[in-house]
Amino acid sequence: MPYSISALPFGLAFGAAALGVGMTPGEAILMSVAAFAGSAQFAVLALWTAMPLPVAAIILTAFLVNARHIVMGAALYPYISNLPLRQVLPVSAGMTDAGWAITLQAMMNGRRDLGILLGTMIMQWPVWVGGTAVGALISSGGLDVKRWGLDVLIAGVFATSVVGLYRGRDDIWPWIAATAGTVGALLWLPGNWYILIGGICAGLAGLITSRDEEKAA
Repeated sequence: MPYSISALPFGLAFGAAALGVGMTPGEAILMSVAAFAGSAQFAVLALWTAMPLPVAAIILTAFLVNARHIVMGAALYPYISNLPLRQVLPVSAGMTDAGWAITLQAMMNGRRDLGILLGTMIMQWPVWVGGTAVGALISSGGLDVKRWGLDVLIAGVFATSVVGLYRGRDDIWPWIAATAGTVGALLWLPGNWYILIGGICAGLAGLITSRDEEKAA
């Protein structure tokens, strides 16, 4: 339940941001209902009102933002590799950051149940859509949701997720690599490449540290 509520500030912020680029409350809500992809929805907002609609740029941007799911899926794979794809793929399609963190933590503790991931989706989707509706309706009434400091809450949710997954000092190197890769790409590369670069750096660091653990065992 607490993690599902974490989608609320994201939804509020997205509803307000969508109206800021010219969407109607109905369009913002419909987008959240159909896409259910918080970061990708934020990333494509700037492109959404361009005419003609830059479809290729929107697809590429959504891919780059969601490319972190490749790394996240790889982290879950050892725990779900025995399940048939007909079960894994539909559930994975709705995976969120918070849902992934909860599921991975549960599986690391011995609970090999993909229903945990499905449950997070069922709990978070209505909160995300409801938050979008409230944010859009409040902004349409003239209030500035951005002044509520929701950015701090969003950063806090991610920080809480990371701390909950900490297993030992070997986890620190992927965190450092992710931070360095993200900051470096943010400073020197355009667009949303920092998301993909940060994920790749963390994955490579995790691969190196896991091999060191295997050699030491």
